[in-house]
Amino acid sequence: MKKINILLILGLVALVMFSCSNDSNDEDATPPVITLNGPSDTTIALNTQWTDPGATAIDDEDGNVPINVSGVVNKDLVGIYTITYKASDAAGNISTKTRTVRVRNMADLWEGDYSVTDNSGGIEYTYTDHISISQTQNNYVNVNKFRNYINGTLEFYFTNPDSLNASIIVNIQNITCGDPYINRSFYGMGQITSLTNKTFELYVNENDGTSTKTIVESYQKID
Repeated sequence: MKKINILLILGLVALVMFSCSNDSNDEDATPPVITLNGPSDTTIALNTQWTDPGATAIDDEDGNVPINVSGVVNKDLVGIYTITYKASDAAGNISTKTRTVRVRNMADLWEGDYSVTDNSGGIEYTYTDHISISQTQNNYVNVNKFRNYINGTLEFYFTNPDSLNASIIVNIQNITCGDPYINRSFYGMGQITSLTNKTFELYVNENDGTSTKTIVESYQKID
């Protein structure tokens, strides 16, 4: 009788060990698979709305599982933003996937150094200037020394920065600049003359408080 009891105990121990071994082999170690809706890398124009197309996550054991989304896109500031998608299953397996959203000033192709020819009343001279893009207003740029004036930071915008003959607008603005260093008023317009060579012209009225003159500024990008 004692021998039978020992055999039963050994059998139970073996059964438990076999069961534990099977449980270990069947443990879920596979994380969910996240699939992004839409491209993983996308570009939008500055100041335009972006809506996250979202993502889905499917687990081989649990089926559809929820996704936690983190990250913010500031549509009103030039930059590169990352959206992170995170999903986990019932067993605690975690997977992540990211999407890159680039907020771009569409006039950035005009950023750089320029050779500028200034013509006022038939008198010409040449100087160099730099175009910087606005970080907060799409299609807006500025030059650092308009007419080669000290502190001549003039702002203007391209109505369509990648279209030949598209208009350029110089809204009225008052700038204390030049020599003599006085308040001057500027306004006018311009036109893209070459996309390949990155050239354009501005036709600007300048008033120094006593008289108004018209200036033609021809810009040629320096490679």
